[in-house]
Amino acid sequence: MSSYKKKSLYIYLIFFIFIIFFYLIINKYQNEKKIASEPISINLLTSVHPNLTWNFESVKKNILVKPGEVVTIEYHVENIGNIDSTGIATFAYFPNQFSNYINKINCFCYDAQTLKPSEKNKFILVLMIDPMVTKDSKTKDIKEATLQFTFFDYKEYKKSKQKG
Repeated sequence: MSSYKKKSLYIYLIFFIFIIFFYLIINKYQNEKKIASEPISINLLTSVHPNLTWNFESVKKNILVKPGEVVTIEYHVENIGNIDSTGIATFAYFPNQFSNYINKINCFCYDAQTLKPSEKNKFILVLMIDPMVTKDSKTKDIKEATLQFTFFDYKEYKKSKQKG
């Protein structure tokens, strides 16, 4: 084989490798962009500690949230007891590693809420899922998560925190 043919073969080979390399880079970028725009299904669970005579529920049981999107979630609460009572909400995320990427912009959690007998109220949660959730190897494949709020009797909650 002549040196001209060898050089031409090397040039074609290098050109072919570059084309494959650029194709792979573009494909990876498009896949990452697609993953970032796919919504995550969030299950909204609510519960009330037995010492608190309240009903508490989310208006929707499940929502779809795209990373980077700001969403407002509405909850309804009612004091079904016959005395004024004060509750405080705590929350948990499942899977746990997902919690690093949920930003609560406005939340009723950790604020004592007092309701009179038969009083109803509406609580709002505004949150955003950080788009970086799609880049973390521990969270990038999460397509479904759970957000759970539990209301506790404020006096009991305060006592337990002072003991602990």
